[in-house]
Amino acid sequence: MTTRRAKRWDGELSSLSVEYLTEVAEKMQAYGQTVQFEFPGHAKTPIYQVINHRGFKMGFDGKHLLHSLNENGNVSDQLSAEFSLEQVQEAILNPPSAAPRARKSAGARARKTAVAPDQIEVDKYNYFRANRDWLPDDIQYYAEDISALMRGGMTAEQAFASILDQHYE
Repeated sequence: MTTRRAKRWDGELSSLSVEYLTEVAEKMQAYGQTVQFEFPGHAKTPIYQVINHRGFKMGFDGKHLLHSLNENGNVSDQLSAEFSLEQVQEAILNPPSAAPRARKSAGARARKTAVAPDQIEVDKYNYFRANRDWLPDDIQYYAEDISALMRGGMTAEQAFASILDQHYE
């Protein structure tokens, strides 16, 4: 499935934007009947060369400005197959369809309700934040134990003190 949201040109005319292909078609009508694009491209809009019926080539960059040809007489050493003016116009007229999307129902929408934070975890974090200067650096290893003590009825201060007594003194 190819969409127009692709970040790079993938070698298919369908991956190029209609606006870009319209400009390419204008250059083709002015200078030649076939076009070749740099392949593989690293941008949305690759450089390209328009070729006339006698085989003469004119290069253009991604912004449709003149681009010089290399020593081989091409804009790049890696080029796509030649596309005719008719193929480019067909890609302009028949862009690929967008990916199918789910449609909204006419009924009421179920909204996600925000989950309230666990008050024990909030109290534990607030105590830690207020006292982190003097608490041991590895106290976080006992976070579950502190939460369990707090769920058993202790305050955050009492739970931290209990863990400190058990593991640090």
